[in-house]
Amino acid sequence: MTDAGPMPLAEARALLRGSQAFVKGEGVLDGQRVLASDLMWQALLSLADAAEFVEVASRLRWEFHPRGFDNTDLYQRYGDGIVPWLATFVDDDGVLHNVPWCVGPCLLACGSAEAFTVVWRVRDVAGRTGWGGFRDGDPVIEWCARHPEVGRAELTRRAAAEPRARTYLRALGVAPTGPVAAGDILALLDACAGRMFPTRVVLWPAADTPGVRAVAARDGAAWGLALERVDGTRPTGMRAARVVTFAYGSQLAGAAPGVAIASRPVPDLGADDLDRRLGAPTLALPALGLAPTATIVATVPHLAVPARPSESPVLVGLAEALAAHGG
Repeated sequence: MTDAGPMPLAEARALLRGSQAFVKGEGVLDGQRVLASDLMWQALLSLADAAEFVEVASRLRWEFHPRGFDNTDLYQRYGDGIVPWLATFVDDDGVLHNVPWCVGPCLLACGSAEAFTVVWRVRDVAGRTGWGGFRDGDPVIEWCARHPEVGRAELTRRAAAEPRARTYLRALGVAPTGPVAAGDILALLDACAGRMFPTRVVLWPAADTPGVRAVAARDGAAWGLALERVDGTRPTGMRAARVVTFAYGSQLAGAAPGVAIASRPVPDLGADDLDRRLGAPTLALPALGLAPTATIVATVPHLAVPARPSESPVLVGLAEALAAHGG
C-alpha cells in the first residue's frame, strides 16, 4: 500500500465524490504541492471495502497511473474483490488495456476462478513495454505460472468444450489420458506453433516453409507425427545437409513433453524428388520413438505449414487418421 497510509473514510469519499478522472494534476497538502494522483490513489485505497472501490473506480476515466510500474496496492488492500473493475479493461476484441499500469500486475496477483475468467478473455496486451504485469509471454500461461492449481482446474473444466483449453493444458505439461483423440494431437501442435512451452527451442517450422513432408504413424496405442525437411546443401563437411525432423508423439519427452527435434543424413541430396531426398517414410520412426514395425498411417509429400495447425485441413485429417488407427 502507499506509504502515505490510509485516509479517513469520510475524507476519501468527499475527495472522490467530485472526481471524474484519475489525472496527474497538482494539489496542496500541509502547505506543500503534491500530485493530485497521489491524493486520489490514497483515497481509493481508503474506501470501506472492495465493492465500494469497484463502484467508484469504474466510473472514473483513467488518464494517469499510480506510482510504481508493478503496483499491486489495490490487490493488497482489497484482494480479489477488485476483479470486476479489472475486467473493464479487457475490450470486446480481447485486448487488455493496461492504463493505469497497475491493472496487469493486479490481475496477475488475483488468484481466483473469477480472475482466471478475465485472463481467459485476454488475447493480447496493448502496448507491452516490459513492465506493468504481463510482459512478452502468453497472458494465460503467465497467470497459470502464478496460480497453477486454479489455472489447471479452470482449464480442465473448459477442456471438453473448448479446444483452446486443451492447448494450454498441453503447454502446462498436462498430457491427456486414455486413447488419443484428434483434438489432443492438434492441441499439442498448436502449443508448439504458438511457442507456448518454456523453451527457446523452436518447436514448429516457420509458416509456409517449403519442402516439408508429414509422416503419421501408429504402433498400438503409441502414435507419432513427423514433419521433415532438408536443411543445408553441402554433401559433406561440418555443415553437411541433414534431414531435420520435428517430431510429435506419445513416446517423446525431448524439447517439451511430447516433442523432440532430430536429424539424420540425407539419403540422396541430388534427387529432384522430395521423397527421394528424404528417404522412405519409415526413416522417421526412430525420431518418433516408434519401433521399425510401426504402421505408417499417412504421408503428405508437400505439406503447406500453417501458423496454426488446428486450422489446417491437412493436419486435421492427419490427426483424425492417427486417432482412428488406434491399436
